[in-house]
Amino acid sequence: MDKPSQKERIVYPESLGELTEYPTDSVVDSMSDKTKSQRVTMTAPLLPFLREADLSKTAIFSGHGVDPDGLSSQATMATLVEMLGGRAYSFYRGSFNRPQNITMRQVLGLRPQHETEFNVEDEWSCIISVDGPATACPTTPDFIIDHHEQAGDPKIASDVRFIGATAAIMWEYAMEMGVNFEDEFGSRLATAICIGIKTDTKDGTVDSASSLDYEALAYCLSKKDNELYKQILNFPKPLYYNDMFVVGWKNKTIEGSFLVTGLGIIPESRGGVVSDIAERFSEVDGIRTTVVVAMVNGSIDISVRSTNSSLDVNEFVRKAFGVGGGKIGAGRARIPVSLFENLPKELSLELWDTLYKIVKLKALAFTGDKR
Repeated sequence: MDKPSQKERIVYPESLGELTEYPTDSVVDSMSDKTKSQRVTMTAPLLPFLREADLSKTAIFSGHGVDPDGLSSQATMATLVEMLGGRAYSFYRGSFNRPQNITMRQVLGLRPQHETEFNVEDEWSCIISVDGPATACPTTPDFIIDHHEQAGDPKIASDVRFIGATAAIMWEYAMEMGVNFEDEFGSRLATAICIGIKTDTKDGTVDSASSLDYEALAYCLSKKDNELYKQILNFPKPLYYNDMFVVGWKNKTIEGSFLVTGLGIIPESRGGVVSDIAERFSEVDGIRTTVVVAMVNGSIDISVRSTNSSLDVNEFVRKAFGVGGGKIGAGRARIPVSLFENLPKELSLELWDTLYKIVKLKALAFTGDKR
């Protein structure tokens, strides 16, 4: 895969004016001394600006939910902030309701705080968004590093590349900063990056996987803590996963290569099963797109997986459900229905049945010509 164009990679701060390409030597010669010092290079392009930023109290946010790519990207960015003399605090959205994420947090000693612990009134010197929509941050971030399309601009600069995993981009920054991957801490960080790239690229099989993903993964595999790596990969799956699989298969509707199913009303602590079931059903012979729906903690949670190259998952999720989004092969939408929380059981079941029928109808209607 070719490297993304410069316009896809970075939004320059105002100090670089109307410059729309990486500076050539002739352009640099005509720059002021101040602008020369802020020259953006092809490798880790935000480093010059991070070096100049006030990182004394930095908040790092990731995506709408917890996943290995976000966790490893946060851990790497926090390491860079500390190396640059700052103090980093990582915040996550959603919950740790997927067994692999719980295992990853435990064995690697990751300590992100829930976003409710973040107070925008505190004197934060810098806000950084990695691996997720910056628009979901409580305030506009100063920096964005991601592999998803962004709807808004940061205050200072962004590095957005449409590749397999944000963790690969963060590895590039770590290498440029001279992170020591040989000691115990570095080995743990390499392990996190491995898991982040491996899961988001599906072992390098997604169409968005790039040479940077492969290079970063190969390097980190050679530096990882193998025992911790095996613990995370072989995470124990709760019994209810099999129960949910049976429920989902029983409730399925298949039209062509498209499968949609509902899991019913499930607690937040088990909400991670929705995306896992979508993943498992997408591996069924003859199925190219799966939509799995459940009511989780006052919201309709919709997870999409697709191997159909003619289906733009991001467009599908936004148009079919009005919220959410996605990337190549995967998407998610969460529709609040908190007004109907704490209903009697019979009414809750009736509500679920109605909402599921609506979601299924919209999903099937949108994909009618793409099955």
